[in-house]
Amino acid sequence: MSQNVCCRIDRVGRTLLRTVLAGLAVALAACASLPDRATLALEPTHAARDGAGTPLGRIAASALRDDGDSAFRLLPLAQPAYETRVELARRAVRTLDVQTFVLNGDGVGLHVLAALRDAALRGVRVRVLVDDLHSADVEPALSDVVAYPNVEVRLINPFVRLRGSDGAKLFSSLDELHRVNHRMHNKLFAADNAMAVFGGRNLGDEYFMRVERGGNFIDLDVLAAGQAVHELEDAFDAYWNSEHAWPIDAIVPPRDDAETRRRRFDARVATVATPPPDTGIPERLRNYGTAPADIAEGRPGLRGALATVAVDPIDKLAGTRVGDRTGTVRATIAEAMRAAEHEVFVVSPYFVPGALGIESMRGLRDRGVRLRLLTNSLAATDEPAVHAGYVAYRDDMARIGVEIYELSPRLAREEARLGRFGQSVGALHAKIVIIDRRRIFVGSTNLDGRSERYNTEDGVLIESAVLANELLELMDFESSCYRVSLDESGHLQWTEHRRGRAPVVHHDEPEASWARRLNARLLGGLLPQEWL
Repeated sequence: MSQNVCCRIDRVGRTLLRTVLAGLAVALAACASLPDRATLALEPTHAARDGAGTPLGRIAASALRDDGDSAFRLLPLAQPAYETRVELARRAVRTLDVQTFVLNGDGVGLHVLAALRDAALRGVRVRVLVDDLHSADVEPALSDVVAYPNVEVRLINPFVRLRGSDGAKLFSSLDELHRVNHRMHNKLFAADNAMAVFGGRNLGDEYFMRVERGGNFIDLDVLAAGQAVHELEDAFDAYWNSEHAWPIDAIVPPRDDAETRRRRFDARVATVATPPPDTGIPERLRNYGTAPADIAEGRPGLRGALATVAVDPIDKLAGTRVGDRTGTVRATIAEAMRAAEHEVFVVSPYFVPGALGIESMRGLRDRGVRLRLLTNSLAATDEPAVHAGYVAYRDDMARIGVEIYELSPRLAREEARLGRFGQSVGALHAKIVIIDRRRIFVGSTNLDGRSERYNTEDGVLIESAVLANELLELMDFESSCYRVSLDESGHLQWTEHRRGRAPVVHHDEPEASWARRLNARLLGGLLPQEWL
């Protein structure tokens, strides 16, 4: 899932939105609105400042060396990435801070909430910060879990009308488009201000390859310690204490007394089966599957490195920074890419470079910098409208000399480079930039207009040739992708190169039905490009 579905208001165009708004303005004006914030008497809270004295703090300190103020470990495999979060929750003794765009009410989402509840029962202070766009199915659990002592949940830019479904609450808030069109896309799972996980994964089954039939995502997280964690926690505090974060009880009136809510939560999570062990880890990736056990044994296997944390200014949530890159995550990425000397490899599920991005790429190519892009094919993407925005620039990129690779659902399933998909469909969700094989950026941001203008994002720029080369090996998806290039007539072609087989060339979007192609073109034509 991208940043996403309803948030983009991506299913209708600007003209339709204006028409709907005009027709509903009078009716909606009399509807519910956000409560008076002054009546909530919210006191600012902050991450633990003495995490070094905790068990996780001591583990983190052992990972830090003279070659950096932070330390990192890649988490490319789904189940170990999930279990690492649970292990951090188990080991925390003071604070747990969780920030996410999507928290589903499915197996993964409820198991994470249960782990947070268990930590709270041990006396750990738990703060959960969730964007409110996709919260409908998990709302009952979130509302009930705050009945436990030490647990707080806050919603970012919440909706206050027709909260029964994501679509209904969005539609009923179109008169507040200036507010609800700005979403928090950041991801963080931090324990004791000592160790944290950041990256591309939301908290739901599909982000951890738990969907048996349907869609699962290929993604990447990073386990971190040191200064980077402290700075990510500082950013979390700023979001948590901002005017855009609302206690869930102020938006969703509690049902029943605290004891009844706790019993209901316990019953809800008790019905969810524990995810089975993942037996589908390819042999070449076995060492990436041991992070949870390594944390439990006090040897997390992190690599020291210098790092720059990038987090979007909070006022992006108020819509006051549309078009202003100053101090944003996108500005950090752009600056790092402009400084490239030899090679830039971009991995982004949704890639809409815009005219400025094309000019930047042309400038890099003129300097002899190799440019590679890995993104979703039309058949793989969960956002056909955004793919249409990407298509508008694909020919230009090919002519500039960008090496374009598009993930194939069929080949990804057959090749199983990052796990076994079974009967599900694989799609790319990782957000990575690798520069000159010595610098990497990993975070929540997609390289598209919505990430740049409307959503807040976070990520870390890491100076490490070792991690850069690890990522390059992990992202060696050529046999799972179509290589998009120009044929002798100047038209696009899609070539699949499978090990031990002759290349197969396609002359139209492979694996995509005519209906999907039409859908992408219609949606892409209706929507403002900066919304994609």
